[in-house]
Amino acid sequence: MDPWLIEHLVCPRDKSDLDLHEGSLVCNAGHSYPVIQGIPVMLLDDAESTHGYIEQTLESIADSNTSEAFEAEAEPDFKNGETVDEFVQKEIVYTSGNLYYPVEGKLPRYPIPRFVPPNSDGERLLDIGCNWGRWSIAAARKGYRPVGIDPSLKAVLAAKRVASQLGVEAIFAVGDARFLPFAEDSFDVVFSYGVFQHFAKENTRVSLDEISRVLKPGHKTYLQMPNRYGVRQYYQHWRRGFTEGEGFEIRYWTPKELRETFEDKFGKTEMSADCYFGLGIQKSDVDLMPLKYKAVVHASELLRKTTGIIPPLMKFADSVYLESVNEKN
Repeated sequence: MDPWLIEHLVCPRDKSDLDLHEGSLVCNAGHSYPVIQGIPVMLLDDAESTHGYIEQTLESIADSNTSEAFEAEAEPDFKNGETVDEFVQKEIVYTSGNLYYPVEGKLPRYPIPRFVPPNSDGERLLDIGCNWGRWSIAAARKGYRPVGIDPSLKAVLAAKRVASQLGVEAIFAVGDARFLPFAEDSFDVVFSYGVFQHFAKENTRVSLDEISRVLKPGHKTYLQMPNRYGVRQYYQHWRRGFTEGEGFEIRYWTPKELRETFEDKFGKTEMSADCYFGLGIQKSDVDLMPLKYKAVVHASELLRKTTGIIPPLMKFADSVYLESVNEKN
């Protein structure tokens, strides 16, 4: 297991220190967390499940043959000359959005997105909800030392494979954003994309408290969130009858609600437009899209740039970034 993880991991229940013993991490209270293929699985089996990935992972580690079952996933599984991991081919729509349906199972390359935070000279970054690692890889390419965390063991094992295949140094763990298994002040930057939009708002607030705890004072978060007044998001919310949402459904936040929540949890917060006409739209992937979707990507990018000149346009962005300074005592 990675030495940095051994030093900085804590029990997600009581934040106490852990010892590595016979393939598991154990705290003084006796809470035990298995390590699978070098990946610590830091999920709580007695907490409310917020995603099917949590249940799937807990069920898989309950199997006495877990290590053997995942041994085959230590290396990429390529078929017919492909160079993109099979897990990514299957998962791309769930991690990147509906625009990726035409390339599901047919990706010619890994869709590594544009990373918003500035270049780094080695800052330790936490990527919450990393799945197969696209944002961790993007962060590493800009000089960060990323630690990706996700509740899916299969996704995290895929992230480890893909990072290795692309020659990127990154660390991964399985965990829950509401119970981050890291010591206080472990990170210089915290990033998350396409994750908290699926959380009940109270669970998001609990997770923001955890982020503040593990982030060093005076350091920044970059968290993506949906905007209720975005053209596409307002339409989707209307179709749902303006209900709050349940399960994996999107929770819609107003700009005022976002700003007040993030300023309460962290401190000074700036909001910027991420994309228009949907969620997860990335200019860096325009070459993967069919013609009708290329137009959506280009229109979104044009509006994002125009927002820098006409700031009120941001009110209609479907996706926004919240850049916050952690002003905890």
